[in-house]
Amino acid sequence: METKRFSRSIEHSRIRYAIFGIGILLLLAIGYSLYLYVSIMQGKTETFSESEEIAIKETPIEKVSTVYRYHGASRYDIVAGVEPNGDEGFAFVQKTKITDEQEQLNISYVSKQNTISKDQVLSKWRNNCQGCDFEKITPAMDNQKPLWEITYYDAQSRYVFDYYYMKNAEKYEQYRFKQ
Repeated sequence: METKRFSRSIEHSRIRYAIFGIGILLLLAIGYSLYLYVSIMQGKTETFSESEEIAIKETPIEKVSTVYRYHGASRYDIVAGVEPNGDEGFAFVQKTKITDEQEQLNISYVSKQNTISKDQVLSKWRNNCQGCDFEKITPAMDNQKPLWEITYYDAQSRYVFDYYYMKNAEKYEQYRFKQ
């Protein structure tokens, strides 16, 4: 009994088709991953321009310098800006959905003149946290209290969030996460 053999060119073409198919699937996966990344990042900042407008309209801020996002018990867009007299401040813009058609808007404003600077808070933190790896400091808001949020890795390699009151740099609370 004779066995039929395929020619080598047919075997090579099957391998080429398999490699081509895998390449197409890989390109599709990369494209979809990029699409997801861009969609997620746009969702994180899509409310910033509206919050800037609200801050300029409802607070002493005349010119916006930076917008931050803070997620605590509720979401805040924190607009940092400059008043007409040159003083700086923060507008904490909170939008809460009441129904599908209604939103409640809460705006708080804090002038930097009434706060401890982030450099002073960082200096206090560095004195209390030897061997810590600093990540960032940003404004935050919890229970209508303006705060500084410091994120870092401690000596035990835990990711830590420290919160300090903006008005006096006293510690508000701390969260530590094991890796």
